[in-house]
Amino acid sequence: MVAPISDDLKERIITWYYTDNRTMPEIRDLARCSIGLISNVIRNYQEYGEVRNPFTRDGRPRSLSDEDTVFIETLIDANPSLYLDEIQQKLYDIREVKTSIE
Repeated sequence: MVAPISDDLKERIITWYYTDNRTMPEIRDLARCSIGLISNVIRNYQEYGEVRNPFTRDGRPRSLSDEDTVFIETLIDANPSLYLDEIQQKLYDIREVKTSIE
């Protein structure tokens, strides 16, 4: 697996492409990365105004769904003095989601 490139280099790719009017092969040689990666960086910049897609997640997958999170927020809003183990138990009792508090 190839190491990810930094956001600084991605910003530099945008500068080379839009300000310096460099071609993708020239940028590939300067950045030492693939044209596919350069294309993805430019597409993200065009679509989101950022060098990375803000909707992708890094790291390990979430163990709670968005609905589980809303449930917990609603539970805490209604009962702000609940202990963590009580929240965990209610999450299991009502949503059948087993979590660890460790």
